[in-house]
Amino acid sequence: MFLLDDLLIGLPEKGLVGIFKEIYEMAQTEYTDEAKIKEELLRLQTLYEIDQISEEEYQKKEAELLERLAIAREAKGAPA
Repeated sequence: MFLLDDLLIGLPEKGLVGIFKEIYEMAQTEYTDEAKIKEELLRLQTLYEIDQISEEEYQKKEAELLERLAIAREAKGAPA
């Protein structure tokens, strides 16, 4: 516990900011990864087909994923 405290206190402010920037960039990359979004769409469709989720829930989540996919494609400059 004290070692962790020493490391966090001893880190310069720029180092800590750099860590948070890296985490943010990794999250953005994962959020806008087209392959991951398509995989989630496929999983969602499977859940709907085996009656694990309702049609309303399926449509809501599908709309969210399709919006994410459009944002990802727009960010990469590809047509939506």
